[in-house]
Amino acid sequence: MSAASRRAVLALAISALAISALAVPFAAGPSRAEPPSPLPSPLMAVVSQKAAEVALVDIDARAVRAVIAVPAVPAGLAASPDGATLYVTHPDLSLVSRIDLAARRVTATFKAGLQPFGIAVTPDGRALLVSDWSGDALLRLDAATGAETGRVAIGKAPAGLVLDAAGALAYVADRESNQVSVVRVADMTRLATVPVGRAPFALALSPAGDRLYVANVQSGDLSILDTGAAPREIARVKIGLMPYGVAVTADGSRVLVSNQQSGRLAVLDAGTLAVVPEQPRLGSFPEGIAVASPTRAAAVDWAEDEVVVIDIGTSALLGRIKVGTSPRNLIALPGGR
Repeated sequence: MSAASRRAVLALAISALAISALAVPFAAGPSRAEPPSPLPSPLMAVVSQKAAEVALVDIDARAVRAVIAVPAVPAGLAASPDGATLYVTHPDLSLVSRIDLAARRVTATFKAGLQPFGIAVTPDGRALLVSDWSGDALLRLDAATGAETGRVAIGKAPAGLVLDAAGALAYVADRESNQVSVVRVADMTRLATVPVGRAPFALALSPAGDRLYVANVQSGDLSILDTGAAPREIARVKIGLMPYGVAVTADGSRVLVSNQQSGRLAVLDAGTLAVVPEQPRLGSFPEGIAVASPTRAAAVDWAEDEVVVIDIGTSALLGRIKVGTSPRNLIALPGGR
C-alpha cells in the first residue's frame, strides 16, 4: 500500500466526511446473528469501518458468531463491565451508539461532541469517557441517557484513552500535542500532561496500573510512563514503523504492539524493556490489538479484512478470521459473553 493510500485511509478514519452532512438518526436493521445464547470464551468485538458493523468473534473456534449493523464509519468501542452492552463511536456523525449484546442490535444513538473517537466505560457502568478529536476535549457522558455530564479541555486531536482500575483517572493520547493528558474523572480536572513521542495514538495500562504504555505513530517508539503521584516518562523504546495498537498481557510481563507500516507484531519484555527478536507479519495494515485470554491475543488487519490470532507465549500466529471491510479496532468482552 502506497504512502498516499495510507494517508487516504487515515483521513477516512479521523476526518469529518461529506457523509456527516447527511447524517440521520440510525434505525437498526436486522443483524446477521445466531440465536442469542451463551458464547464460548474468549469472545471479542471487532469494529469494521467501511462495513459499518461490529462482529462478535470466537477466537478459539476462529469463527464469527454474530454481525451487528451500526451507523456509518464506526471507530472506537468499549464494553460495559458486565459485558452486556457495547458502546461505539462514530467520528463523522458526532455519535455514540449503544448495542445490546443479548438482542444483537443498536438500541440507542446519542450526540457526543464534534468527533467522538476514543471511548471507555467507568467500572460502575454508569458513565462513558469519550475523546473529542476535533473538540480537543475529554467528555463524560451518562451511559443511560447519553447526556453530557462534564468536559475538560485537553491537547490537540485526542485519540485513544484508558481508565485506571478504579475509574478515578483517565489517560488520553493527545496525538497532535505529543503528550498524554491525565484527567481526574470525578470533577473532570486535568491534573497533568506528560510529553511523549511524536503522534501518540494508542495506549494501555499494566495490570497493576503503575505503568502506561503509549504507541507513538510518527516517531515509531513506545513511551513508558510511571503513573505515580507525579506522572512521568521513564523510558522510550524504538518499537517499529507506525505503531498503531498496544496491549499488555494479563500478567504484565509483555507488551504487544501492532506496527502499521511494517505490518509486524512487536513484543516488548516489560521487565528488561528489550524487544523480542521474533516479529511475525500480522498483515498489510494492522491497527488495533488486544489480549483475549492469558494465552491468546488478536489484532485486526485493515487491508485484508481479517482478525489475526496470536499465541502470547511464542508470538506465533495461529490463524486468521475474515470480518467486515476495514476492521479498525477490537476488544475482549468481559466474561466471554
